[in-house]
Amino acid sequence: MSAAHDIYSVVKPLLIFSKVFGLYPNTVENFETQQLTSPWSNGLDIVWSATIMIFLTFYSIYTMRMGEKPATSTELIVEIGDIIYMSVSLIDAFLLSLFSITKRTKMVQFLQKFANFEKKMQQLDLPLDLANEYTRAKVCVLFAIATAISLIISYVIIDIILFLGNVTFEDIGAEIVAYVYPLVTMMTMVMQFCTLCLLTRQKFRWINLKLDQIRKQWQGKNKTTYYSNKINSFHLSKKKHFFHLGRNFCCRETTKAITLEKLIYFLEQFRRRHYELCSLTENLNRIFNVQILFTCLNLFITITFTVYFYFISNSDAKIRSPVLYSTYYALNGFINVSALFGLVWAASQTKNEAKHTSRILHKIYDRNEEVENSIMHFSFQLLQSNVEFSGCHVFVLDETLLFSVVGAITTYLVIVIQFQYQN
Repeated sequence: MSAAHDIYSVVKPLLIFSKVFGLYPNTVENFETQQLTSPWSNGLDIVWSATIMIFLTFYSIYTMRMGEKPATSTELIVEIGDIIYMSVSLIDAFLLSLFSITKRTKMVQFLQKFANFEKKMQQLDLPLDLANEYTRAKVCVLFAIATAISLIISYVIIDIILFLGNVTFEDIGAEIVAYVYPLVTMMTMVMQFCTLCLLTRQKFRWINLKLDQIRKQWQGKNKTTYYSNKINSFHLSKKKHFFHLGRNFCCRETTKAITLEKLIYFLEQFRRRHYELCSLTENLNRIFNVQILFTCLNLFITITFTVYFYFISNSDAKIRSPVLYSTYYALNGFINVSALFGLVWAASQTKNEAKHTSRILHKIYDRNEEVENSIMHFSFQLLQSNVEFSGCHVFVLDETLLFSVVGAITTYLVIVIQFQYQN
């Protein structure tokens, strides 16, 4: 496999971006050997990640002065909400950085296994342009990084303009660190997970495309045989040149067909590759399960208070600069909602693509005993290999999580509004 078109070429920009913020404490891969170096090979990477994590977290905690922020009004719910919002965000950022260090070896092993799996997939003569596949994936990663940088810069600029009138530059520095650091950490972790998850989904799609191609070739062979017999029967009662026409037609069709031996071989290869890919999916979930749990909790709390601050709260900043205030929380809400949708969408797409294999498999008709046994063996494996992503088995990342979050946010907002009007 060309070094220019593999998983390393896709994830390299994301790894560099993550490394800047201390969320990839490993040496970036060596493209000549297509191997990741040992995570222990460069202690500076670990020192940089630990320094970023400890300094920014404790600096944010030390310099935060919740009661003196201009966005804070006399409403008690606003002060409490801001404290909860910041506390959960900083805890989530600290944990994401911590687990990126503790699970660095597993990340290296996952990427190495994924690269080896890609080499095995290439041997199956896939019906697609691999160079184009990896180019598209890399463009998507670069677009995601560019979007993240643009959102972060916009968030910082609006934050400074909104609070510049009544807060010193020292406080603005603390404000940026306290609010932007958790946001950047969360966005980087989401991009890491979604990228690796969608690359896994891409491999499931490759298996499905090749399996569907083999299915059509096998059924085309049996269909050709059927039409060949029909044309030969027609020859016995009609003119001779129809037989030659039918024979030439059959010859052209059978060149695209496959033999029984090849069908059995490909079914076995697909079964093994699918099992390996399911194992890689489980490893990916183990790497990110704790991060997913705390990130979703952080997103739930953040979205809840963002909606409250945007629609219900009457803070001083909202009265002073209503347009800028609305833009600030609209941007904040957009980032967090997009992160939650991104996690759910990437996990759901991968799960659905893995399930699609069984639908293609059971569309294979004209089976004999050998084909039937291979399909049954593959089917039993698919039943046992349940591809899904979860947050430490507390919840599953799928569409139902979105409905649960929307329902919970609505419930909490109704309770808060009731207390507000009672007071």
